Amino acid sequence: MAAAPQKAPNDAGAEAGGKKKKKLMLMIGLAVALVAVSIGGTVAALKILAPAPAATEEAAAEETEKESTLAPAIYFDMAPNFTINFNVNGRQRYLQAAMTLLFRDPALEELLKLHMPAIRNGLVMLLSSKNFEELQTPEGKETLKEEALEIINKQLKKEQQALAEKSEDEEKPKITQVEEVLFTNFVMQ
Repeated sequence: MAAAPQKAPNDAGAEAGGKKKKKLMLMIGLAVALVAVSIGGTVAALKILAPAPAATEEAAAEETEKESTLAPAIYFDMAPNFTINFNVNGRQRYLQAAMTLLFRDPALEELLKLHMPAIRNGLVMLLSSKNFEELQTPEGKETLKEEALEIINKQLKKEQQALAEKSEDEEKPKITQVEEVLFTNFVMQ
């Protein structure tokens, strides 16, 4: 009987080392493949989710146009300050408020000066109709700003429409408005 050839101890070590190298190469190859798939997936997702370049360029052009057409702010101080008295639980209380108007059309300043008595009357009526305690809260002050803006713009719109009706031009002038009412002083006692 012939004996099966036996492997030398060196051959067994070489074979085990070869298997380890194959496993190591397989693991490295798998890691490289996973990284490649991850990068490819990220690039594909970014291309799909990114806005169209034309839309981005158009939006940038519109934003630049808006910035270039936006006139500088004009601040109009409504002097003298408003002083309103309240009767709170039998005690006299006072409100002193200084208002400044923000707008962008220079022509609006002359209209404001011309119709200031009517605008101030509307604001005095608004202020005197308010509750003293309500005006002490931030929400009350914000509501007051919004209502004051509404009164001012309503009066301006009415006067601008009257001027437009008297105008013989076919092209109606654009109605401009105050953007914001700012309280530059607000004291309650």
